[in-house]
Amino acid sequence: MIEKIANNKTNQEPINLNSIESIKEKLDYYRSLFGKIQDLTEEDFEKLKIDIKTFFNLKSTHFTNEAPENLVRISNNTNILNSQGIELGCFTEIDQILAPPIKFCNFGRCNLPNQQVLYCALDPASAYWETKPKKGDVITLSYWKRKKGIKINCNVIGHEKISDPEKDSKLKEVFYLLDDFFIDAFSYEVDRQRPQDYLFSSLLSSEFLFYPVHSENNIEAIIYPSVQKKKFGYNFAIKNDLIFEKYDLVGLETRFVLDENPNINPETNDLTSDYIIASIGTETFDLKSGKILYSDKVKETFEFLRMLQTSEGKQQRLDVPDNVSKNMVLNLSRNSKIYVNTKPKKKRIGRNEKVNVIYSNGTVINDIKFKKIMEDFNNGKCKIL
Repeated sequence: MIEKIANNKTNQEPINLNSIESIKEKLDYYRSLFGKIQDLTEEDFEKLKIDIKTFFNLKSTHFTNEAPENLVRISNNTNILNSQGIELGCFTEIDQILAPPIKFCNFGRCNLPNQQVLYCALDPASAYWETKPKKGDVITLSYWKRKKGIKINCNVIGHEKISDPEKDSKLKEVFYLLDDFFIDAFSYEVDRQRPQDYLFSSLLSSEFLFYPVHSENNIEAIIYPSVQKKKFGYNFAIKNDLIFEKYDLVGLETRFVLDENPNINPETNDLTSDYIIASIGTETFDLKSGKILYSDKVKETFEFLRMLQTSEGKQQRLDVPDNVSKNMVLNLSRNSKIYVNTKPKKKRIGRNEKVNVIYSNGTVINDIKFKKIMEDFNNGKCKIL
């Protein structure tokens, strides 16, 4: 089969595309390897890596620099603190809510080993689906807000292929062949016990995010469909060392998982697990020292809520109407009064307010009046960025 998409020695030459048939043949061969890469010998695995890097001397992107305004990430206190040999409690170091240390970074959806990529979701439900907290876990939700005026170069991977695209040139035809392959590679469900099966998406993402030659147009983040949520949500992957340059950490919330919710419909915003009635929040951080700051009540509050979660007299799960709040966030920020936030405010969007939206096929539309996409939004065809 062909060695490269474009039969060129360097990117300084005019593009010399191989035939459509030969490109499609190679992409179909790659698809035949989905779910089998972990079983390759070390030698064959290394050969395949070189083959992929050589072949994709052209890549397709759906570019936007209007990144999501808000991100959510879930970090598992139970697993992380146990691996660090630390008593279970609230996180105290900002590093604990970021990407793992380099030596623990294995193949991921958007990274190769030893590459730190921070994975977030665009909404809490998608974050829950991706991490699947278990009964008895303690987890921390971190909330991020894009800095004012900041642009982030993103590649958007759609969750469905574009039907009957315009192909009035050979280059466009190749674009859509690659686009379809990228959707397949990023949508393939990988068993996390078989991390090398991520090779295609991780290698291609790595070449976007860690491109060695600096340019103002380099891709800094990837928006891609949540495979765990059956592509009804979106995830966001960004280089770990860029997150504080692009986003502000606005708050943390430590939750105590009471039970796992069976038979959740991925099309809804329902969470995959339930948690006790109260959680611990903070909005105070020392970025210079890397510390998460709480009031002096945090330890005894944590122990009390942990007792509600695990003791014989633990909280029981009851079905309540949707309009009844089930969560009290205890604000234990340093130097702040303790208050209970039982009704998080929901922003109302005016009909003439301009928004940025992403459609299910990955199409991003910026600065469009809400009334023009209201019907699509209400029908779940697009999400507001």
